[in-house]
Amino acid sequence: MNPLLDGLLQCPSCSGELVTHLQPPELACIACGRAFPLQDGIPLFSPPPAGLIPSEKLQRSPDSGTPWRKANWQFLQKQMADFGQEALILDVGAGRGDFAEALCDHRTLAIEIYPYPEVDLVCDLTQTNPFRPASFDAVLLLNVLEHVYDTQGLLANLSSLLKPGGRLLVAIPFMVKMHQTPVDFVRYSEFALQRLGEQHGLNVETLEGYYDPVFFLGEGIGNLRNAVLPNLSRTHRQAARLLLQGIQALAGGLARLLGPGQTLPAMASRNPAPTGYQIVYRKPE
Repeated sequence: MNPLLDGLLQCPSCSGELVTHLQPPELACIACGRAFPLQDGIPLFSPPPAGLIPSEKLQRSPDSGTPWRKANWQFLQKQMADFGQEALILDVGAGRGDFAEALCDHRTLAIEIYPYPEVDLVCDLTQTNPFRPASFDAVLLLNVLEHVYDTQGLLANLSSLLKPGGRLLVAIPFMVKMHQTPVDFVRYSEFALQRLGEQHGLNVETLEGYYDPVFFLGEGIGNLRNAVLPNLSRTHRQAARLLLQGIQALAGGLARLLGPGQTLPAMASRNPAPTGYQIVYRKPE
């Protein structure tokens, strides 16, 4: 078990102290007797969802992936520069360690709903919370919130986990296609994101959008090619494919002319179609 968990955990049922048993491997509450299994040293406070297809390990880096992913790396690296090495970070929905490289110089705990080798604890924070209050200097929620049905429950728990002055860092897509279905639930506007923070006692310190109209155009072309063209007759499909090739060439020219997307303060931008939002919420001192 990750030694960073020492002193952070409590029984989610009664807030009692947890002790480690070796046979069977588990954490047990000395107050109410409830026990939680250990799998390869990873505490399981929630059972993995039935039917979940585990994610494959992908090589992630600041220079790989979509423009949105690259913007997320820049956002995270900028925020992490404000934290000292002693800061304690909770990476919620860490997956296969997608942003682990940006966190390697910090004391970080990774949490997921599936016991991937890269995570330190398995828990669905919308249903149970095994951490002591005010434990973390920062909580990360990067491309996770859209996959959470009980947004209110999750944010309530995450707010309670932050130390006074701590930060909740969020990246959430907006104008992107459905992904990781059937667990793709929501899209939030900048106005909703502002109110969500206020509802849970968090001040909005940064609310920025990532704007890349050419990437958005490319998403539309891909949708036409993959979802529309196969349903056309052969003649119409061939004609449509030729037209799409011309549109793709124009999109490539636009990309070279306009350059990469931009990260801008959301409330100041005149572009109504951000790829996604990046937010820094701060818990009052």
